[in-house]
Amino acid sequence: MIKAYSKFLDKLETVEKLFLAVTVAIMIIVMVYQVVLRYCFSSANSWSEELARYLFIYDVMIAAAIATRKNSHLQVDFLINLFQPQIKCMFTIGATIVGIVFLGFLFTYSLTLCQTAASNISAGLKISMSIPYACMPLGAVLMILTSMEVILKNVSQIRELGTEEVGG
Repeated sequence: MIKAYSKFLDKLETVEKLFLAVTVAIMIIVMVYQVVLRYCFSSANSWSEELARYLFIYDVMIAAAIATRKNSHLQVDFLINLFQPQIKCMFTIGATIVGIVFLGFLFTYSLTLCQTAASNISAGLKISMSIPYACMPLGAVLMILTSMEVILKNVSQIRELGTEEVGG
């Protein structure tokens, strides 16, 4: 079951990385365009700044899901590294469950925010503000999905360590 779920997340991560590559390229192009327009032609537009900002926010939320899966997010693990592998796994599971609870709240409240902001229009792009705000529920769902894999892998690792102790 874990292998099938991990394969699904592998494919999802490929899509996420492709999205990140495309949006970062678009951000760079739009920002260079804005700088050239502003400093060479003494002209500016607001849509380019907004587009770069919204793409950056989406990129952060999607990259956070990838970081969660790879366990490469910011953490203080000095104390945890002093413990045995089974206890490390238990701490990781506990912290991940706390994170999932937080992400559940984030998802719920960000959906409400998206619904509330649907009638507001952005100044530069003239789009509904629910589109930029949609990065929060999207990011929360992606991080919950990857957090579930972290829990499953740590439970599996605890079982393997328990089997080694009994057999060894």
